[in-house]
Amino acid sequence: MSAVRLLALAAAWPSASAAFMSAEPQRRCDHCMNLQRTRTRNSGAPCTRRRRRPAMSLCAISSSAESIAAAVPNTLPTAANTPKDGAPPIQPRRTLHLLSLPPKDDAYSLPAEALVRDCWRWKDAALGDGRDYFVPRPRALRAFQSLFVGMEAAVTLGSGLADVAIDPVEVELKLPLTGGEQILSFECGGMAQPVEEGSETHTFVVEECAALSNCARLDVILVLRSDEQDNAMAQSQYTNEAAEAAARYAVAYNLQQQVAADRSNDKPLLQKLGLASWLDSTDGIALHPTSSLGDEQYKDVCNLAQRLVSLEGARPISTHLSLVAGGLAPRPNRPDREVIFRPYSSRDAHVLLQLKRTVEVVSVLVANDDASGSGGRGRIKTLLDGALSAGKAARNERVVPEIVELKEYGSDGTPPAALAAVVAEAAIERAIEPSVQSCVAKLAAMEADTAHHIMQLRRQVEDLVASLETVASHDRIELRKMANTLLHAPTMQLREGALSGEDVAGVATRIERELLDHAVGMTLQR
Repeated sequence: MSAVRLLALAAAWPSASAAFMSAEPQRRCDHCMNLQRTRTRNSGAPCTRRRRRPAMSLCAISSSAESIAAAVPNTLPTAANTPKDGAPPIQPRRTLHLLSLPPKDDAYSLPAEALVRDCWRWKDAALGDGRDYFVPRPRALRAFQSLFVGMEAAVTLGSGLADVAIDPVEVELKLPLTGGEQILSFECGGMAQPVEEGSETHTFVVEECAALSNCARLDVILVLRSDEQDNAMAQSQYTNEAAEAAARYAVAYNLQQQVAADRSNDKPLLQKLGLASWLDSTDGIALHPTSSLGDEQYKDVCNLAQRLVSLEGARPISTHLSLVAGGLAPRPNRPDREVIFRPYSSRDAHVLLQLKRTVEVVSVLVANDDASGSGGRGRIKTLLDGALSAGKAARNERVVPEIVELKEYGSDGTPPAALAAVVAEAAIERAIEPSVQSCVAKLAAMEADTAHHIMQLRRQVEDLVASLETVASHDRIELRKMANTLLHAPTMQLREGALSGEDVAGVATRIERELLDHAVGMTLQR
């Protein structure tokens, strides 16, 4: 075989591999290796043995490649030319929201102040106050979160004028535990407003929920999904305002219902005796909310919705949770207390255990091991895992060597505020910000059809390996190991957002070239 012929073979393979991309994907055997074709016996069960094929000469390899190349154009599937049947499914739009109980207003000048204070008391009794070091509340948290997951919210926005911002006019909630049979409607602002012509209605579903409750805060994290396929509406500049209103009213309504049940006289016995706060019990959670609200309750929900502290988007929420994990975030229960960074305090580090318990009970609408590529418990788990990494890094002397200056104050001592502030800035720069950037990149990758791009990349490479097995009897195990090794790095980069879908074609071509060179070299040695 001449060198010219060999070069022609190597040049033909990128085109040849495109032919296999258009073929129907092959079913794989659970018992065989990843890159092995599935073969079934008469029973239909996958075999565990590899069938040997007769060896073919390099001329036969070249002839097969040239015949395929002649029939297939010299293009690789990309984001621009992927066939319709191979295109990624249209992904629903998801938004991230974090709603926090606001600080108490000692002047009682803000609306719904009595309700806010009752929410803090209910939170301590039902979800824990953070001082119960060895009594996690997974059952209570799951019960509370079940009130959110599956809830539908339809938000109607006013038509607005050229110089007037569009505000939510009406929020309609469908309760999940009633199968959507109970519907509540709230007029934003506490008064009925006409729905004018040209108004928009956006519908959202609560897909994930987690509640972080400790002595300092109650944060409710929500993932809202919008299945609207109208691009003009889904990408409207007012969709974020509608999603924020949906999240605010969902949290405000459920908190109001918990307080209303807590105020009633028909409390469970353990709660009346004050023992519920020491047990992981669901008795403190009202699982049967009502859709018939009195005028005062209706007004409380609307006012509480406006008072809740809201964060939207991956970066603000990830930054907030990372600061909480690092012991660097303000405390809503005591807003007047100065935050002092104490990396060696066991009490301040207890928030890491609380975050771990929260990760374990994240509630989801469906199992997220699907084509969305979210995996595990999805977006909220990614946020909480990122916060845990930030909290650990902020207390690690190898990551933030400046914290050694605070070591002499021990676990119970309080360092000078000025010194703690300097060290806190170093912790934010070296530990918090890198963790936030990594978390945001992972969340962005979830919204970029990452699973489809990974599948496309692996399938293209695997089809090439399968084709080489078809036409040559070389060392298949070594070739499969090499393919898996070459696929590992780009797969991780896609998941972390370091690579985009536009890079898949180029990466696949490079891997194919390396595999082809290796296969040709192995064949020449025979």
